[in-house]
Amino acid sequence: MTAAKHTPPRDPSFRRSLLRNVLGAIGLVALVAVLFGVLGMIGRADPGLDIADGPEEPAEPPVEEPVEEPAEVEEPVEEPEDPPAEPPEEPVEEPAEVEEPVEEPEDPPAEEPAEEPAERIDPATISVQVLDGYRQDGGAAATVVYEQLRDAGYRIVARNPAIAYDVTTVLWTAGFEDEGRQVAEEIGAAEVREQPGNLSTQVNVHVVVGADRG
Repeated sequence: MTAAKHTPPRDPSFRRSLLRNVLGAIGLVALVAVLFGVLGMIGRADPGLDIADGPEEPAEPPVEEPVEEPAEVEEPVEEPEDPPAEPPEEPVEEPAEVEEPVEEPEDPPAEEPAEEPAERIDPATISVQVLDGYRQDGGAAATVVYEQLRDAGYRIVARNPAIAYDVTTVLWTAGFEDEGRQVAEEIGAAEVREQPGNLSTQVNVHVVVGADRG
């Protein structure tokens, strides 16, 4: 193929060609304008086309006929019925007062006769051993108990040292509980019980003087 050759812009044939193109474009634009104008005229002339030229005037609203209101019907007024006659109230009988029986006081229970104190045992018949369970005072507390029982008539058969005791305790030998309790009362001892068996059974009562007498 032969390469296309462009006409130089200064060539007279180039100017003529350009002029023709411009005129052709102007003519095309004029033709289109004429066609639009013709179509517009046809549209106005044709009565079948409904083209609104402006806002239509609003149609007048229909006149409403007045509606007749129904006549009010008066309802018959019912007269109130007379209330039924109430039956006469029957008198309420008050209950007769019932007299409560008066309870007679019960006789107080007969007082039981007080127990007679146990007969005091002759102190001379009770053998006692005094044991010193508080030797920090040199036996002074044990001496006081010893003399108290001796002066009361008890038969003191022995006085010996013992292991330490905090509280003065009276220990009776089996079969001599009453004797032991009497001795405890005599000296005001709080502890009194049967001896454990490691003390002589030839003595009725053993008194261990404790630190509470110091």
